[in-house]
Amino acid sequence: MGSLFLILIFFGLFAIYDAIRKVNNNILEQTKELKRIREELAKNNKN
Repeated sequence: MGSLFLILIFFGLFAIYDAIRKVNNNILEQTKELKRIREELAKNNKN
């Protein structure tokens, strides 16, 4: 019973880690996209 509890805790922690990693990757992607859009807008405004 104790080992089952430990396995469930391990998988729970892994699920939390994976969710945080996905959110972080999403934030990084959005930041890169916003930077690209800002650069394009600045370039278009100069012309």
